[in-house]
Amino acid sequence: MPFGSSAVLRRVVAGSRVVTVRRLWFRLLGRSIYRRLIILERRLDEPIPRITARIPAVVSILTDADVDHYAAFRPDVDPAEVRDRLHAGYRCFVVWHEGRIVHTGWAATRKPSVEYLGCEFPLEPGDVYQFDSYTVPAFRGLELAGARVSCMAQHFRDAGARRLLAAVPPENTGAFRPLEKVGYRAIGMIGTVRLVGWQHHFYRRTDAARVAPADWDVVMAEHQQASPIAQWRAYMQRVYWELIRRWVPPSGAGRGLKTDLFEEAVSSHHVLGALGTGSIGIDCSLAIVQAARERFRRTEDRHLFVVADLRAIPFRAGTVGHILAGSSLDHFPAKTDIATSLTELARVLSPGGTLVVTFDNPHNPVVWLRNSLPFVWLHRCGLVPYYVGETYGRAEGRARLEALGFAVTDVTAVAHAVRAPVIWFIALAEHLTAPRLQRLIARILDAFECFERWPTRYRTGYYLAFRAQKLGSTAVSSLDPDSDSKLR
Repeated sequence: MPFGSSAVLRRVVAGSRVVTVRRLWFRLLGRSIYRRLIILERRLDEPIPRITARIPAVVSILTDADVDHYAAFRPDVDPAEVRDRLHAGYRCFVVWHEGRIVHTGWAATRKPSVEYLGCEFPLEPGDVYQFDSYTVPAFRGLELAGARVSCMAQHFRDAGARRLLAAVPPENTGAFRPLEKVGYRAIGMIGTVRLVGWQHHFYRRTDAARVAPADWDVVMAEHQQASPIAQWRAYMQRVYWELIRRWVPPSGAGRGLKTDLFEEAVSSHHVLGALGTGSIGIDCSLAIVQAARERFRRTEDRHLFVVADLRAIPFRAGTVGHILAGSSLDHFPAKTDIATSLTELARVLSPGGTLVVTFDNPHNPVVWLRNSLPFVWLHRCGLVPYYVGETYGRAEGRARLEALGFAVTDVTAVAHAVRAPVIWFIALAEHLTAPRLQRLIARILDAFECFERWPTRYRTGYYLAFRAQKLGSTAVSSLDPDSDSKLR
């Protein structure tokens, strides 16, 4: 398919009535300059769940004798192409029902070509790439794909393969379900960029942590050397103060916990003190924790500062009465890390305690676009100073919290000011030393928060905010700020 033409645009517009804005946008990009696929992995050294189809079905491997049946199943595919694939060593796993093929999926063990991207898929020894999965429309939703993938995984494990790999467009949410049921997880992204005869293929892993604690040390040092953007930090402080005022119980309900200390380390505009005397602040970066502790030494506020990973919090269960996780969990490369962190927060929170958690808002088109583009590009352009990872939408966030034993009592969207332009204006006002302009900007920023009351708040807010209460009796009683005996 040629990239970039008026005919392409006409086809995109013609289909716009039946696709979402998100799909329309990436259909346009995909037929012009930018395409990408999410890579999923299913390791074969782990138990393989047995998925059973909801109708009588038999899974087998396609042979030359079955090509005519395949042609009846997929009349849009040339039988000669099917035979070429088989002779090249590709395997096609087929699901039969009442003598006809109703579902298929292909697998390759060497040099598979990704036609959509115009490149080869990178395989290592022991890898199997599965592709071109298709189900007859009348038979969808009957677990045929899951049953086929389950049999395929068993077959290749017996043959000595190490893992199965698949590549799926992010917008094709239905394709993820059967893969996730048999243990697939996202490990990376593969894509291509084409522009005026030039093309670039990229492949990046996301299953390992993209930002180590030492990297946050560098980020903090860079922020300390850059413009302080004090008005922006003061604005975000007011946003979180308001959330705390509305959603967090009085300090007598137990010791509070804040899940990062970046603002406390680089600015006087922070909210740890709003969680009550003796509250705990944790961060994975030793340098950030040390800088935050040094700032608080100049005040009379007494807090506990801890270096810890949110995926393994070194506190005993039920230690804290309320938690503020302000956009701390959306810097991980995988949603499994977010889920693990939430599990830890649920563990250390006392029964009846309150969790206030915010995530980058994927329903905001600007945030969604930022998260869809390669981080390397945005970082080099200076648009994103630190790594931003996976996030949760409203439905996914609520479902995860409820699965952990929380009652989600409130959901909203906050921080409605248009981030990048406002930060640039603030930096300019600080450079010009224009106090009146800075005060005007502060009033304008606060005015943006009226959008939280609008029906469109989830399209304009930069953060999704959830208030969740841990189901149980009552919150832990107030702890003596001088006593850390309940901390492990």
